[in-house]
Amino acid sequence: MMTPKQSLYQTIETLSDAECRKLLQIINQWHQEVAPVLAQLGENPTFHIPSQTLTVFPRRIPIKASGPTASEQLIEERR
Repeated sequence: MMTPKQSLYQTIETLSDAECRKLLQIINQWHQEVAPVLAQLGENPTFHIPSQTLTVFPRRIPIKASGPTASEQLIEERR
């Protein structure tokens, strides 16, 4: 199994120069804007940053009903 760093190296090899520039722009923006804000919020007891592993919602059984489903109705309305 590859590490995230190895996977990133492999992916970068497939990108064009323009795509690499865009990726670098996104990474720089993250480091300059997002990461400092998250660090500040992490120090503030008012805010709670969830752990890396979020809880899984319990599985629900759909309600049985007659007629078309909501998805089918939406598709039909779009036609």
